Amino acid sequence: MSRLVLTARFCLFVGVLISLSNASALAVETIEFREPKSGNLMVKGEILVEAQDGGVMLLADDGRIWTIQPDQIIKRETDASALEPIDADALEQRLLNESPADFSVYRTSHYLILHNTNEAYVRKVGSLFEQLYRGFFTYWKNQRWDLPKPRFPLVALVLKDRSSFLAHGVAEVGETARSVIGYYHLASNRMTTFNVPNLERNIATIIHEATHQLAYNCGLQKRFADNPMWVSEGLATFFESPDFNNPRGWRSIGRVNQVNLERWRRYLPNRPAESLMTLLADDTRFRNGATATNAYAECWAMTYFLLKTRRKEYVDYLRLLSEGKPLVERTQRERIQMFEQAFDTTLSDLDQALVAYMQRVR
Repeated sequence: MSRLVLTARFCLFVGVLISLSNASALAVETIEFREPKSGNLMVKGEILVEAQDGGVMLLADDGRIWTIQPDQIIKRETDASALEPIDADALEQRLLNESPADFSVYRTSHYLILHNTNEAYVRKVGSLFEQLYRGFFTYWKNQRWDLPKPRFPLVALVLKDRSSFLAHGVAEVGETARSVIGYYHLASNRMTTFNVPNLERNIATIIHEATHQLAYNCGLQKRFADNPMWVSEGLATFFESPDFNNPRGWRSIGRVNQVNLERWRRYLPNRPAESLMTLLADDTRFRNGATATNAYAECWAMTYFLLKTRRKEYVDYLRLLSEGKPLVERTQRERIQMFEQAFDTTLSDLDQALVAYMQRVR
């Protein structure tokens, strides 16, 4: 029997999958189903993947991805028309209807920020989002990749304090919420943070998570496809570097990430010979508290090195990854082969070049 299983990595079907990536399959489905936390829900969207027994992964009109088991479905109807994403006005009203009375929506040019904190703080966060938005699309356009604008309105949630953040975050992402000040959630397609006492010192985290959100909403990456964590986290750390000489605390993309550079330098003397291979082959090092710090430092160094020395090949590699299908996972061997072919090199040769280059970075 097929069944959708939500894991820490992404949603998996156990059983036979039916891919619905071709245009003719993208009809609108309206599904009424039982949701454990919210009761009965009615959702309209596109089926991304379907299991043989009728379990589905549904992309809703607000950008949320629902994983619906067959025994949850009450009623299902199909409409041959294409899905029309909700507009910002309608989504604002939906957000307010779904939230407690003390929540408001602060709107910027490209974001809806749902919050229950003071607007002055939210205005600062919104300004950061917009600055990143402009820089993000300009950066990739300069790499000759004219990315499409987000299909759905971008939503962020800013909560009033850490306790409110933990109450929401632990329910959504588990214990991981206790060790962060913000996160991007693949299923809800929302970024969540809170009123951090010292915003300037936490700008890197906010930019980091907002970069994830943009990458998954403009076609650079595809949600629930096989996106190697070294790529996702490498990009976010490449974009996040703060600039405390700037009044806003962040100015430009691709500055040297001094925190991760220092971590890389500490890791280098004891770095195993197979370090690059384990970074690329799977995501284990990122998910282990004992190895995660070094994995983040290495993925930043790798991304910085490739974007400074092998930019065209790196962008072409990202294009290949962006064509992945939801829930289709590559083997370790396939990941390594794909990388070596994209850069026309061996990991051994590239590793030597990486170490030599990073020794000159200050």
